[in-house]
Amino acid sequence: MAQGDEVARILFKKIGQGDRQKVKKKSNVAQTGGGARDFRFGRFKEIEDAVRAMFPVVLKAGRRRKKQKVMLDIYKGQFHWHDKETDELLTREAIFEPPTTARGSEGRLTRVPEYSCFKTIPPETPGNRILVLLIQRKDGSVWPHLVEEKTLSEPGAWDPKVAKVLTACLAAKRPKNHAPVGYYDFTSDESYCNGKPLQ
Repeated sequence: MAQGDEVARILFKKIGQGDRQKVKKKSNVAQTGGGARDFRFGRFKEIEDAVRAMFPVVLKAGRRRKKQKVMLDIYKGQFHWHDKETDELLTREAIFEPPTTARGSEGRLTRVPEYSCFKTIPPETPGNRILVLLIQRKDGSVWPHLVEEKTLSEPGAWDPKVAKVLTACLAAKRPKNHAPVGYYDFTSDESYCNGKPLQ
């Protein structure tokens, strides 16, 4: 992964049980993630600046809201990752959509089954939560990762600056039944974690 001086910003959320079904193109089995193909990021308004930076192309698209068709801003970017099986460098279009009427606070990373980097989500065990992490480098490229909590303390596994942010957010207080979600912008020192700036 990129070294700390190459990282511009990171956006992350905890993987829920429903998210595990989505990479298999199945509906969620619990109220932990929404529809069948999307990763949901809560508190969209608070993370929107990070989303706009990572998905910089704004498109207008027709969507139904409150039983009416409206035109909304849809955010487009690209993901880059090395396929674990082939070690091939892959690049794919990535789309992030604003909240729906039914889930008014949740932005959506769409089409997650299309990205092989999400294909195998490690099992969650006590003390080892799993995060989806989007790393934007200073060259603008965005690299998605799955992160096991236990690796954040392993020497050399992650850049220390990134590991520190993720560890702090996982440890921070949050509303009951809300999955950890946040971002950190290394270029501006702006942050968000579980409803407030990261301390």
